[in-house]
Amino acid sequence: MEFAKGHGTGNDFVIVPDPEDALPLKDAQVALLCDRRFGIGGDGLLRVVPSEDPAAEWFMDYRNADGSIAEMCGNGVRVFVRYLLDKGLAAGPEVAVATRAGIKTVTVVGDELRVDMGAAEFGAVSQASVEGFTWPGQAVSMGNPHLVCHLGDEAELEALELFHQPRYDAALFPDGVNVEFVTGTAPHVRMRVHERGVGETASCGTGACAVGAVALRHAGLDTGVCRVDVPGGTLTIEVTADTLFMTGPAVIVAEGAFRL
Repeated sequence: MEFAKGHGTGNDFVIVPDPEDALPLKDAQVALLCDRRFGIGGDGLLRVVPSEDPAAEWFMDYRNADGSIAEMCGNGVRVFVRYLLDKGLAAGPEVAVATRAGIKTVTVVGDELRVDMGAAEFGAVSQASVEGFTWPGQAVSMGNPHLVCHLGDEAELEALELFHQPRYDAALFPDGVNVEFVTGTAPHVRMRVHERGVGETASCGTGACAVGAVALRHAGLDTGVCRVDVPGGTLTIEVTADTLFMTGPAVIVAEGAFRL
């Protein structure tokens, strides 16, 4: 089985080209491919398959590292488009990609890629707990669920233990939730994230979108730009009157074959 490996701000993915849609992967197979000791290693898997939507040629079949299906991945869609461009499967500067969260338009901007992520949808105020400590959080949907929790300072953020899923309100998030912990205020914030089905990652694109939207709202701004620093780099989030744009890097680092 052919594969490629890529990352966006350290959020890394196994890419499986399947132009004939002939390689439906079981959960256990995805988990093996994403295993860093027994497989290739990655925070998730991107299967490149033909789209059934006439608005896009390719569908991003995104799976979490444990094999579970996810609606959307912001870093993943940039890596997906970088792969398409490198392989001549799409022509820039704009590429439409079908996802479980709808069509996403990705634009080449210099060395980076800019994604029209759609508007952030704000939900209820909730909370998350880690090792007996609890923080209030804002529920946000970016096509997938997020809970953005603001911490007091950098030391508190650094000390967080995110090996395990933070506790959350399962009634509010029946399908699980990605939890972001944030310091700072717009236009510059810093975050760490625990992704459902994965664990802590170096970056989460949709999480950075949720964080940027919340930071701007807390600053009393309906629109604006927010820089979001993640452990793996920086993403730029721009909120307009009707949508949200995420801009960041995407790199293909390896190609090969895997005996599945």
